[in-house]
Amino acid sequence: MFPRSWPRAVRVILSGIVVLVMMSTGLLVTVSTAMTNPEYIDSATDEPTTLGAIMIGVAMLALLTLPFYRRAPLVPMIAGTVVALLLRLDPFVLAVGLAVWVVRAKRRWHWAVAAAGFAVILICAGLHLYALTGWPDPDYQRTGQILVAVVTVLCLGLVLGISLGVRQRRSARTAEAHARAAEHSNEALTEQLTRQQERQILAREVHDTLASDLSGLSLHVGGLEKAAQSTGDPRLGHELRTTRHYADRALTNLRTLLTSLREGDASDAAPAPSPRGVADLQTLFAEAAATGVDVRPFVLVDGFSTAPDALQHAVRRITGEALTNVLRHSSDRTAEVSLTGAEGQGIELRVTNRVAQGSGFTGGSGTGLVGVEERARALGGSAEPRQDGDRFTLTVRLPWPAPDASEPPGGVSTTPAR
Repeated sequence: MFPRSWPRAVRVILSGIVVLVMMSTGLLVTVSTAMTNPEYIDSATDEPTTLGAIMIGVAMLALLTLPFYRRAPLVPMIAGTVVALLLRLDPFVLAVGLAVWVVRAKRRWHWAVAAAGFAVILICAGLHLYALTGWPDPDYQRTGQILVAVVTVLCLGLVLGISLGVRQRRSARTAEAHARAAEHSNEALTEQLTRQQERQILAREVHDTLASDLSGLSLHVGGLEKAAQSTGDPRLGHELRTTRHYADRALTNLRTLLTSLREGDASDAAPAPSPRGVADLQTLFAEAAATGVDVRPFVLVDGFSTAPDALQHAVRRITGEALTNVLRHSSDRTAEVSLTGAEGQGIELRVTNRVAQGSGFTGGSGTGLVGVEERARALGGSAEPRQDGDRFTLTVRLPWPAPDASEPPGGVSTTPAR
């Protein structure tokens, strides 16, 4: 009835005042209605008869149902029907409950009950008009009939006006809420379509440039591999096969990324297979060694194979990026890799390599280190690159929350030194 933004105490006080006003109005209407019934008022003395006093008292008891007009409107409706038909008094209590009932009516039987309520009001008016025909004073009789007709029309008008007005206002609010929801959905859909178009454009641009270049590189290396077979140099052939292998794998990963990008669900792990724990690290070290990096690993991680996929994926990607930096910028292509940690303690990855004196090395172009830092921050960790003389060290710390007590502890995973 009152806005929920108002304090509860204020709403309770105002609701109580409304109920008191309705009960006072109902009492006044009850007494006025009793005065139109010759059985309840002595025409000679204008005093209530014994029957009239009893009926008025019972009608006053019906007023006690008004506090329930919002929670249970059917209660005042029933009490008002008894007062109007059996006691032949006013339908005020019935009208109050009927107004709330019409506001909340949704089903057919709800409207049937509302129609019965309006019928009771009309029947009550007819009974009063008929009772006034037995009044001895013609002027009083005429005045009473006019008063009953006016009050009946006013009662029906108020009930219909209030109830239908509130229903209309609620319908308008509901329609406005639906319109806002539809507008929000439309905006979200428009934004989603815009992003999808941007992904399509980006995927097309990448495909037209990088994918074609990788395909050309793979074909060119394949031609060089065939040409190298005639020279009889096994080392050159091996290097060319390795180069073609990386080109083909990069092209495969790029196509997988493009597919995910076009479908709108691209993720950092899209082209990566399911983590295999220490086996992934061993493969990574072997590939780095094949490219000419002297990897000296020390891996001591308790239960690394049971670590979350995102954590294993991040460790593998960061290690691969660090080894790529070693290949590009190290003076002797030697990398010392230390990976330690456990559940509840986190993971610490440390990659150290030498750089040429006076080279002014600051981490290369920085894009690789930026990617490492972003990947670490995405998991709530940190990445700290540092150069001390001719030694460059990248230290990455990643969190690994402790498992629940119900989960079995993981085993100890280690890798051999190369």
